[in-house]
Amino acid sequence: MNINFAFRGFEENSSALKDYASKRLSKVDKLVSASTLVDIVFQKDKNLKLTEIKVNFNGEDFIATESDDKEFSASIDLCVDKITKQIIKSKSKKIDSRRG
Repeated sequence: MNINFAFRGFEENSSALKDYASKRLSKVDKLVSASTLVDIVFQKDKNLKLTEIKVNFNGEDFIATESDDKEFSASIDLCVDKITKQIIKSKSKKIDSRRG
């Protein structure tokens, strides 16, 4: 997986934040190929911390956006869960269409 990070609204390029997101994305890594592109955007407004994850796999885009008041880690977890569900659903649709 090729992971691109973007930080908006704050200057710190937190390596701990990158490591945590990469670790959580290992769950998605099991479902996709090695050439998959992943874009992660961390955006900080006044009191809101927004995470957006976009995965491009087999020509399809899977997008999840979540926000949290306190930490990025909670929004990362929710986004990864959403992306995982979307990929599994897409794969099962393709398998069902071949069988039916």
